Amino acid sequence: MDKLQVQLQALGLGPDLPEIAGLLASGLGCDAGTAYEAINLATDLELGDLFVILPKLKLQGLPPAAECIRNLPNSPLFSTPYVDGVQLRFFFGNRKLASLLLPYIAERNTSYGRKDVLGLRDSTDPGAGKKRIVVEFSSPNIPGKFNGNHLRSTLLGQFVANIYESMGWEVVRLNYLGDWGKPYALFAVGWERFGDEEKLQQDPLGHILEVYTKIEDEFKPEMDASRQAKKDGHSTEDIESKGIFAERDEIFRKMEAGDEKTLALWQRLRDYAIGSLGTAYQRLGIEFTEYDGESQVKSETMDEIEAKLRDNGVYEESDGSWVINFDKHGVKGLGTQIIRGRTGSSTYLLRDIAAVLDRDKKYNFDEMIYVVSSRQNSHFLQVFKALELIGRADLAGKLRHESFGEIRGLTDHLHKPLLLGNILDECGDIMCGVAKKDLGDDISEHALAVMGDPTAIAGLVAQDMFGKRAQGYIFTPGRMTSLEGESGLKLQQHHLLLSSAISELRAQVEVMATELNYAALEDEGSTNLLRILAQYPDVTAATYKSLEPHALLTYLSRLADAITDILGEESDDEYEDEAGPSDAQATEDGPEVLKVKLALYESAKVVLEGGMGLLGFPVVIA
Repeated sequence: MDKLQVQLQALGLGPDLPEIAGLLASGLGCDAGTAYEAINLATDLELGDLFVILPKLKLQGLPPAAECIRNLPNSPLFSTPYVDGVQLRFFFGNRKLASLLLPYIAERNTSYGRKDVLGLRDSTDPGAGKKRIVVEFSSPNIPGKFNGNHLRSTLLGQFVANIYESMGWEVVRLNYLGDWGKPYALFAVGWERFGDEEKLQQDPLGHILEVYTKIEDEFKPEMDASRQAKKDGHSTEDIESKGIFAERDEIFRKMEAGDEKTLALWQRLRDYAIGSLGTAYQRLGIEFTEYDGESQVKSETMDEIEAKLRDNGVYEESDGSWVINFDKHGVKGLGTQIIRGRTGSSTYLLRDIAAVLDRDKKYNFDEMIYVVSSRQNSHFLQVFKALELIGRADLAGKLRHESFGEIRGLTDHLHKPLLLGNILDECGDIMCGVAKKDLGDDISEHALAVMGDPTAIAGLVAQDMFGKRAQGYIFTPGRMTSLEGESGLKLQQHHLLLSSAISELRAQVEVMATELNYAALEDEGSTNLLRILAQYPDVTAATYKSLEPHALLTYLSRLADAITDILGEESDDEYEDEAGPSDAQATEDGPEVLKVKLALYESAKVVLEGGMGLLGFPVVIA
């Protein structure tokens, strides 16, 4: 065990819980886990760094707040707390905080703010291995557009995977492609009419979307007629037994029957699409463990599910289709859903239920999260309930749907076909256009090319994570290019400034065993930055619990502001020094002071980069 850990444990500041939880547990006799739940981060640092809600500690008799303060052990990390109603508010101590925090961050480096123990199967036995989570996200339909829901799923899904990975879980990143079913069969009808091999090789996803859009337009009159017949209470069988309806259904029947020619075309187009998608995902820094899809669901698994539904008296025949009437089984509002259509084809719902069983066998996961739009809320309730109806409540209990609101306005500002690569290209053009306007000839074409993707991604991520996941938003280029508030460009800019300041200090400081002068960090700017850095593990723990990225983004914005404040103060000091430094100012530039400033800046960079990485922000290299 290293010297720092011994020192922390001697102070009652164990690494497994936020430090203050240990103090509360030892001083007040409450459960450490309960204490952890009672701790909150202060958003206004003038009122303290942390506050504890006393009723949440569940103390017997709830002693007066003043008595609670008297019972708390002293800690060099915190000054004596003060009472604020039913809350105790804590400030971090200045010099002692720096002497403990900076070496701790330096030692843990990129592990600071991560709690690997949360991902262990047995927290007392690391040899038992990690828990495994499957995160399904992005999941575009191969013959369709990469719409706003797919974009949000991609950005938020990568964040969810990152935060679980940071807490020690083994993460399976799964892209469940819409590569089967009647939409693909409709595309195959279109391919016979509009497909062009040369265009497919030049721009696979672009040509696939072009073909699909054309056949959708031709199919629309038939779809409208079918919908009107349903609305009027008439049978749709005559309409759907001819024309494009019949061509589509015949192709899908052949697909499910294993027709070699039909499947050969499907496989070739799927391979082209995955290759193009993979290139676009690489630009985002995303690497999927597996490209899964509806096509990969095993037919024997679907047969097994249907057999269990029949055995359990849940499966009903209705107008030639096989259905589940969820209202009859204790779930009001989910209605009657088709599991297998009257043509004998499987449905999206049946394939999704079967996919859960297939993944359980393949990955033996502890949890599975679907990062999918709130439009699919009812669908996932149906999946989870269907698993219970076939006797797999244990499996249903491992599943979660982390939903989100929708993006609106993409097509108002982006004019190329909605594909992921095109979205990144056009957002990059927007960011580079602003840079060119502001800097003119001072920025080279090479610099513009290098900054395109990183700044575009930062703008997209920051705009997406500005509010809670449940909130939809309107895509606005002006918010992408802003340097104000919780801005992606702001974080990248401050990361560059901090990196530059670190390089300058490293050039001045010799590598020597010089003691750090922590007293040099007692100014307001340094103290504020230290207090924000000390909050990072609690911010990441809260983010892991809520899976809400906006709180972490807000924290990083506060961190960036604190970095600006301290770098700005030093720039002002240097300007004043040009008039003639005093002896005291010359002393401030000694190696002990320079090294402690370097330690502070390097710690700030570790936290800024770590938080940006969790959210999916790329850093810009100068």
